[in-house]
Amino acid sequence: MIKLLTAALEALVEYLRFKQRTFLYEIEDEMDQLAADGSPAAKLRLERLSQSRKIELQRTLRSTDSDPPAG
Repeated sequence: MIKLLTAALEALVEYLRFKQRTFLYEIEDEMDQLAADGSPAAKLRLERLSQSRKIELQRTLRSTDSDPPAG
């Protein structure tokens, strides 16, 4: 039973990591589109997305720092 629970939790962690990566890719894609636009509104949105991306990257780094070593 413990092995099953452990496997389920590991699968959940990997799913959440996948969702976070996907979110970051979506932010970067939108940033690319806005950079091509160049309008004042696009520049403002680009700045906000840049801050969101920075925060998410910091979360990613913190979560990988706290992961126990594999093995």
